[in-house]
Amino acid sequence: MAKAVLNLMPGRLRPVLKKYLPAIRRAGRYVFRWRVFWLLVFALICSTIYYPPAGDRLINFMSRQKPPFAELPANARLDMKTTVAYKQEKLTVVRTNLKNVLLMIQRDLGIREIESKKLVSVSASMPISSDVEKIYLPESDNRPARDDLSIIKDNLVDAVKAYFDMLTVRIVTIDNKPVIVDDNGQIVPYDKTDRILRWGRLIETTARKYQTDPAIIAAIIEQESGGNAAAVSRAGAVGLMQLMPGTARGLEVDPYDPAQNIDGGTRYFLYQYRTFGNLEQALAAYNAGPNNVRNGNYLFIPETRGYVTNVPRLIEKYRRLFAQSQKK
Repeated sequence: MAKAVLNLMPGRLRPVLKKYLPAIRRAGRYVFRWRVFWLLVFALICSTIYYPPAGDRLINFMSRQKPPFAELPANARLDMKTTVAYKQEKLTVVRTNLKNVLLMIQRDLGIREIESKKLVSVSASMPISSDVEKIYLPESDNRPARDDLSIIKDNLVDAVKAYFDMLTVRIVTIDNKPVIVDDNGQIVPYDKTDRILRWGRLIETTARKYQTDPAIIAAIIEQESGGNAAAVSRAGAVGLMQLMPGTARGLEVDPYDPAQNIDGGTRYFLYQYRTFGNLEQALAAYNAGPNNVRNGNYLFIPETRGYVTNVPRLIEKYRRLFAQSQKK
């Protein structure tokens, strides 16, 4: 084969090609080996995503491995059950996001229509007061609907991150408290309940003021900021309930003041609840904006999907905690 190639080359190029032919051959073998390697890696990833038994085996194996760069205290103990549940949830995120990408591509190509359906039950309802003051929303809060290309991109990026978390993150207990050990070896609390309940009095005061469920306010705070009153997102959202500056101005609150932030965030959520009439879409509007709820795109935005599925779980948790505190 090599001789045939040499014969086809112009005469003056033959000596040059002949000189470097051994190196070209070695490079070809090297590229071919790495091509096979990456094909095998791709096949392994696909099998863990689309073949559940392979995914379960990988999760059980990775749950027992020490996270890279982690230097854990001597009293750290692996929480195998929680780690496996965490990794299974991340793998579900990967599968869901890839399914979303396929559905959106099919819709854009006109192959099929996407059925609009709610992600979670709306049974986690709440009392709405009829005397909640009218809320004037600023124009800057009228966030535009997301385009399909950006949603597809977010799904792919989020799927990659979730798969990486599935491989690397472990849950351990330190002093009988569960913590997350991420891929950089950083240790962060797994349960943020204590950080939220430190604002319990403000939450309950606001809930009584607007005759609503304090558990919903607490759940939104945990999902939005984890109880950090000084939190500022990349988009510029501020405080416990992550109010955008324009929204805070329209609500006439100081987003850096915890009490005003909770008050303004509660009113803004109540406005969305009254607008859409159910918990899921109110949460989606709070997170992604009303326009992405009206056109149904919130069903395919990764952050918003996680938001509207996780907050109802947190609501049930805080309902139990607030009920227990009232019995004391």
